[in-house]
Parts: sequence; C-alpha cells; structure tokens
Amino acid sequence: MKTLLSSVLTAGILLFITTLTFAQAPYLGSTADFVLFSTNGAVSNTGLSHLTGNVGTNNGSSTNFGNVNGGMHDGDTVSAKCAVDLLNAYNQLDTTTPTYSISHLLGNGDTLITGVYSISQAATLNLDLTLDGEGNSNAVFIFLIEGAFASNALSEIKLINGALACNVFWKVEGAVNLATGTSIKGT
Repeated sequence: MKTLLSSVLTAGILLFITTLTFAQAPYLGSTADFVLFSTNGAVSNTGLSHLTGNVGTNNGSSTNFGNVNGGMHDGDTVSAKCAVDLLNAYNQLDTTTPTYSISHLLGNGDTLITGVYSISQAATLNLDLTLDGEGNSNAVFIFLIEGAFASNALSEIKLINGALACNVFWKVEGAVNLATGTSIKGT
C-alpha cells in the first residue's frame, strides 16, 4: 500500500510540474484590439492586404492601408495606452524561459507543439509551419526571435488539434517583413 501511495503521489507531482512548464500567455490589455502596431516608427503596407483590428503607431505614421476593419491610431491617446500595454506584454515575454532553442529557418513542413521557442538570430518562415495544440485549446506558443522576422512568398502558419491564433505570440527584435501570400497567425 505504501508503494502504491508513493507511486500515485510521484505521478501526481510529475503531472503537476509538467503543467507548470507550459508557456503562459502575456496580458495584452489594449494591444489585443490592434492587428498591427509600432511603438516607435512608421507602419506601412504595400499591395492589397485585409486587416481586421486597429492599426497604428505611437511615434510615426500609418500609410497605404485601404482595407482595415478597425480604427487607425497614430500618436493619439489610444496609441499611447497601447504603447504602455505593449511594453508590459513585451516585458512578460522577455522574462519567459524558453523550453526549446530552434533553427532560424521556420516552416518547411515542420510541426511544433506548445512551448516557448527561442531563436538566437533573425528568422525566416518558409512554406508551412504547423502548430499542434494536441487537443488543448489553451495551448500557448511563444516565439522569441532575437532579430528581424521575414517570410517567403506563400508561407503559412497552420493551426491544428485545438491550437488557436489568440494563443500564439511573436516577440521580434527587429523589422517584420511578410511576403506576398503569407498567412501568419498570432500576436
């Protein structure tokens, strides 16, 4: 009986510890209403894009956006609040401990499970990258990219098995350049 109790207790502790190591979503505040935002610099668009959510910058201007289902906020009180909330979310992500270090080449048919992914340089998305929630709609995916982020044409983030775009987070330490036909998911 003592051995059985010890085994059950050990299994319970291991399950509890495993749950604690999963990635935690940051609190977004007013940034959750934005689909595209920069705290310091211009935001621009080339070609045809359809964006659902607010677009703006706290220091600069937003140009060439014709199809936005949301508000445009450049240097106003909404963008000032968003800048504060974005800094808070950034700081939360910045202190997150990575669970995986991965290559700067994302995609090419790869599938990733929930976790915090560290990329120590600029990164490129090529073709398809699948994020597998493994049946958990609360699965969180965090990408910490220590450089710019770009995609090749027609690259796509695919979500399967319960993975949700609202639980995918990208912290990019540089410019973001998405090529024609890119389908990206997350914040």
